[in-house]
Amino acid sequence: MINTMSIYPNGIDSMIFFQDNNIEKLEIINIYNDLISEEKYNEANNFINQQEGVYGFFADYLNAIENRIYNLQEYILTKTKINPFIPFESDNADEEPQSTLEGDIWI
Repeated sequence: MINTMSIYPNGIDSMIFFQDNNIEKLEIINIYNDLISEEKYNEANNFINQQEGVYGFFADYLNAIENRIYNLQEYILTKTKINPFIPFESDNADEEPQSTLEGDIWI
């Protein structure tokens, strides 16, 4: 079972382990696919969540990815954009800018 909630930026989210299913899980995957093809999405989701050691692009996996992206976007929006490039203050390209901060780039 995947933890769908992201804790970023307050911590690092655990890695999502993903691999191919082995042949022993084929019957479970077939039942899940049959439920999906019959448009029994809630039943299929409940069924797959009760299984152990089955991997796939299921709702929990996709929700975890979505929540991580959302938290990253929200965090980025809190940051102030820094423009390190100093525009020329005169037409003379050889003239050094009058005021710069550490880390600024003059080109």
